[in-house]
Amino acid sequence: MRTRLVAWTLLTSALLAVAVWTVLGPPDRPAGSRLPLHDLTASVR
Repeated sequence: MRTRLVAWTLLTSALLAVAVWTVLGPPDRPAGSRLPLHDLTASVR
């Protein structure tokens, strides 16, 4: 019973992740919001 619950949860999470990935697309900057600021300061110098 517990194994089926864990398997069902993992399967549902994977399907939800694929659906969100399909709708939103892959993240452009996984490093966070500090990366654009760093690029901006590097391009100014």
